[in-house]
Amino acid sequence: MGYRSLAAFISRYSRFIILFWVFVIGVAGAWAWKLPDIVQDHGLKLAQGQAQAVERILEQEFNSPSDPVILLFQKYPDTSLTAFRQWIKERLTAVQNLPAISSIISPLDAHTQGMMLREDQAYALIHMNIESYRIGPSLEQLRELLIRDEHAHLPGTIHLTGKAVVQQDVNDLSFRDLERAEVVGLPIALMVLCFAFRGWYAAWIAVMMGIGSVITAMGVTAFLGHYLELSNFIINVIPMVGMALSIDFALIILSRYREELKRNGGQTGIGGSRSVVKQRQLLDQTFRTAGRAVLFSAACVFLGLLGLFWIRLPMFLSVSIGAMIALLLAFLLNMTLLPSVLSLGARRIFGEELTNASASEQSADHNRLERSFWHRWSAMIMRRPVWMGLTGTMILLWCVSPVARMELSVPDASSLPSRMESRQAAEQLQRSFGQDRVSMVEILIGEKEVPLTAVHRKKAERKAEELQQNSKVVSIHLPQVNAASFIRLTVGVYGEPGSAEMRDWLRQTRSNDLTGGLEGIPIRYGGEAVNQDEIMHEMYQQLPKVLVFVVVSNYLVLLLAFRSMLIPVKAIVMNLLSLAASFGILVWVFNEGHLGVEPSPVAVMIPVFIAGLVFGISMDYGVFMLSRIQEVYRRTGDSDKAVQQGLSSTGRLITSAAGILLAVTVPFAFAEVEGVRQLGIGITAAVFIDVTLIRLVLVPSLMKLMGRWNWWLPGQK
Repeated sequence: MGYRSLAAFISRYSRFIILFWVFVIGVAGAWAWKLPDIVQDHGLKLAQGQAQAVERILEQEFNSPSDPVILLFQKYPDTSLTAFRQWIKERLTAVQNLPAISSIISPLDAHTQGMMLREDQAYALIHMNIESYRIGPSLEQLRELLIRDEHAHLPGTIHLTGKAVVQQDVNDLSFRDLERAEVVGLPIALMVLCFAFRGWYAAWIAVMMGIGSVITAMGVTAFLGHYLELSNFIINVIPMVGMALSIDFALIILSRYREELKRNGGQTGIGGSRSVVKQRQLLDQTFRTAGRAVLFSAACVFLGLLGLFWIRLPMFLSVSIGAMIALLLAFLLNMTLLPSVLSLGARRIFGEELTNASASEQSADHNRLERSFWHRWSAMIMRRPVWMGLTGTMILLWCVSPVARMELSVPDASSLPSRMESRQAAEQLQRSFGQDRVSMVEILIGEKEVPLTAVHRKKAERKAEELQQNSKVVSIHLPQVNAASFIRLTVGVYGEPGSAEMRDWLRQTRSNDLTGGLEGIPIRYGGEAVNQDEIMHEMYQQLPKVLVFVVVSNYLVLLLAFRSMLIPVKAIVMNLLSLAASFGILVWVFNEGHLGVEPSPVAVMIPVFIAGLVFGISMDYGVFMLSRIQEVYRRTGDSDKAVQQGLSSTGRLITSAAGILLAVTVPFAFAEVEGVRQLGIGITAAVFIDVTLIRLVLVPSLMKLMGRWNWWLPGQK
């Protein structure tokens, strides 16, 4: 369907389209509220990796729960050890009959006392027979039973932690972060829109487009959650992407429709047989300009998100699908519902004074534009392109410089605020029962359904001897044999999970397996260190493919949009520089601990998410500005005039669009979950750099210097 056909269809069936979307949003809204209960953990795991295989084998063959709930018991100083043990026994007996609990590993068992019991502390492992993402109600039951006698004189305290508990806290806080972001971000976005349109009605319409797209996207994603594993990160990503893009698309379309309305003397044609014809003409021209820009910018965002499919981790798959759904719905609502509303209510939306605009008022608008800040700014850029370009480049390179010092890690309990019980208990557990900078690695020798033989045992002994001679190994637990097919070694290795020294140790040990006479006997490695090593390896292996796909596909889209070989290259290079600068700011804030932030690694998925989201999102207003420049160039053939007029006429719109993006993303920079906070700050930095240094300084400077070469295309005159 072409632009003219779409305009004709909307003009004729606008009421039907509005009713259709009201019904769809209403149905989706009923599903949207279920999303927080459907999402699972963060999804940073490689389903085909050894770590996940070892986790399943330990659970099935050794009765070792994969994601247990951990109860940390801490004794008061005036409590005897006998009373402390009796209290632990009573508490575990009280909870063992809960329907969700399938087994309990007690610190009082003979084979666990040495590892799980100290004089003043102990911990128990509870295996629940439900999925970790559905654990919320069962955790509440467990807490109620454990603290039933909280007003009595107790021997100590009980705290809950473990991956499942941490993820439940992350989910709860993420939803609260989202609510706070909406309370703060939406009013600011509304004020920016009121500034852009100088009125309330158009601003409200744009905000309604954003709310409608987010509600519908969350409803559709919640429905898909019954068939796909959804990361808890989508709770924040969908509103962030859906609200920002939808309001930006609405801003672009409303601004252009308003401009066309002025150009036509404010004649909407409302009423009579000429109504549909006039509306069709207005919509047709709006679609051919603003609609075309929205189409190509949406395509760039879509391809940026599609590139994340290369990374075979559930987090990236589910987040990219959720963001793509939000993008698609933002595009559809603004290309169908918004024009339908304009067809019926342009006079009310833009006011009587606009719909009765005269030629003299249009001339006055033109004079105001020539006296505006953006006209003066564009004139300054055109007079000093070299100086402005060099200044912008130096600032950009200064922001990029910290990137080489970036430290990445897989999120854990430390991503929660320090006041959270699950984080405090996890840190206390590590201090009391762990070893500083030591990772526990699970080694399994054998194969499922293949009986153990003397050869297996001999290989296990040889492996244990090899590990005892390894300088990095600090402890080896005695081999544990199950009745079927596996021998288990638990090894403490010096090095934190995810560290370079730990990755080197794993590579060297696996290499020894191939040359040490252990061939033919399957050996698997598991544990958190192996899990993080596999995640890092998958990302480093797939990121070049992601980058090539996104760059090439975006180049082709921009080539099609602007019929130029050089403009797409310039746009992509500028985008990459703004991304690198935002990564540098992440390093400066989080890795180096500025702005009052405690130094910490950047969550491993954050740079990838920022790249996938911002690479396309920044194309939004970038495409619109270049479209306006191209429009003037085609009309006049004067490249300098096209750049100056394009920048001066879209400067207000670009800053408004960026202001909306910032209004939506800045509140997430104050989130309580560290990963969400890093994403918010990263996107905020990228958008701010892109709209200030890139779009308003470097792009026009380079276009001035390149002149007619901007529009060079082989075979085109």
